[in-house]
Amino acid sequence: MEFKPFFRGLLPVLFLLISISASAMEGTGIAFRVSLSGKIYRQLGFLIEEDIRPQKDFKQLEWFLSTAEVNYQVKPYLRLGGGYMSLAKYKSPQKLRNRYYFYALANYRFGAFKLSVRERFQSTYRRHTSEPNNYLRSMLMGNYDIGKSPFSLFAFVECFNQAKSGSRFRLDKVRYSAGVDYHMNKKNEFQLYYRYHTFRVTDPVNYRNYIGVCYLHRF
Repeated sequence: MEFKPFFRGLLPVLFLLISISASAMEGTGIAFRVSLSGKIYRQLGFLIEEDIRPQKDFKQLEWFLSTAEVNYQVKPYLRLGGGYMSLAKYKSPQKLRNRYYFYALANYRFGAFKLSVRERFQSTYRRHTSEPNNYLRSMLMGNYDIGKSPFSLFAFVECFNQAKSGSRFRLDKVRYSAGVDYHMNKKNEFQLYYRYHTFRVTDPVNYRNYIGVCYLHRF
């Protein structure tokens, strides 16, 4: 195997990932999320989520991200889904955003480890604008179950590739995250994570850093 051509191709990608740090909301935000999921019929399932994000100084609430999704478990290792998300800024109805998305999620488990790959297309419409903002989001995630304990660890990296009509395909944002899941039982779970972003464009919703607290319930 020729390693020199491989590294020559890899270096520009690494440089791009490190150098993306343009317009961003600096600081550390807090995200509170409640997630409800379950089966509709056999392999057909649903997901309902509410993600609440206050301002970093906690003076008031800032964003409400509300999601409704339907998904289908094609195989034990493959899930397809699609949904709608409303992104509403507190007391700013003119900044309302409507988003729809579709995705394919594949995973492979070996022992205590699980590797997941997800490709997601999303299109976001801002109120009073005609052209949507389209992204292809590519995510690679790893999970590790800690023995017989109720805890599991996870980490992922996700690339946001702009896919606007009439423009070149480009990398606008990279998201890195790591955290821990606490499985109370088969139906209830808590999650704590840290998230970091690198930006190439202005993002009015996400701070550069996030700490998230989540509650997940499965019916």
